[in-house]
Amino acid sequence: MKESLSSGRVVLVLLLSVSCVFSSLAQGPTLLDAVEVVEGEPTDTVLVAEWLVTNATENAMTIYVERNVLQAVDPFNLPYDPDSAGAFERFCWGGTCYPYGTGQSALPLALTLEPMDTTGLNAFGAEDWLISDYYPNGESGVTALQYCFKVTQQGVPEVCHTVLYCTGTAEGDCVLSVEETEPIGFDGLAPNPVVGRSVLPYNAPQGGQLRIIDLTGRVMKSVPLAPGRGMVWIDAAEFAPGVYLHAFEQNGRIIQTGKFSVSR
Repeated sequence: MKESLSSGRVVLVLLLSVSCVFSSLAQGPTLLDAVEVVEGEPTDTVLVAEWLVTNATENAMTIYVERNVLQAVDPFNLPYDPDSAGAFERFCWGGTCYPYGTGQSALPLALTLEPMDTTGLNAFGAEDWLISDYYPNGESGVTALQYCFKVTQQGVPEVCHTVLYCTGTAEGDCVLSVEETEPIGFDGLAPNPVVGRSVLPYNAPQGGQLRIIDLTGRVMKSVPLAPGRGMVWIDAAEFAPGVYLHAFEQNGRIIQTGKFSVSR
C-alpha cells in the first residue's frame, strides 16, 4: 500500500512538472523595438510611437489590441468629444486606424500572423503594425498609454506595453507617477459574436461574479469568479441568438459591462 501511494505521488509530481513545462513554453506576440517614451511640446500637433509585432512561435496567432489609459494629463478628452478640450489619442492596428478614444480594436479585423511572420504592409498597402497617436492639444504633462496584444487562440498569454507621452515636462519628470496595475474586470470576449464557445478572460483579485443579462435586464446566467486572473467560457448553445451584456459584479455592485452577440 505504501509503495502504491509513493508511486502515485511520483506520477503526480511528474504530471505537474510536465504541466509547468508546457505552461512555460506558451508564448505571446513578440514586440520589436517597442517605443517607451515620446517627448514633445504642448503645441505639437501629434506625437507618434510605432513598433512591429512578430509571431515567433510555431502556430498562427490572430491578434487584437486593447488600449488602457494608466495616467493622463488634465483635461484628457475621453470619452472623446470633438467639442471638448484636452489631450486625446487613437491607435492603428492591422491596417485600420480607429476613431479617437477607441479602447479596443475590432475582433472581425483582428490580424492573423502565421508562424515567424512580422507585421508589415497589408494587401491594401496600409501599415499593419501598431501605431499610437497622441494629440497634446496644448496640454502639458505625462500621459501613459498601455497597449495589450491579445490572441484569440486559447492558451496564448497576452503581452502588454506602456508608452509615456511627455509634453512640456522638466528633466526627470517624464515618469509614470501612478502605480501601474492591471485593470480589474473582464478583458475582451473572443471570438465575438459567439458561435460555438468563446473565452472571457478576467482580472479579479478579490473574486466576483459574471452576470449574463439580456436586453430586458433579466439575468440569464451567473458564474462565480475565483480570486486572481482567470477565464470563463460562454457557450452559444446556452442562449438564444441575440444581443446580451456580460457584467462584472463585485461586492454587490456591477462595475463593468460589455456587449456581445450570439449567433447560430
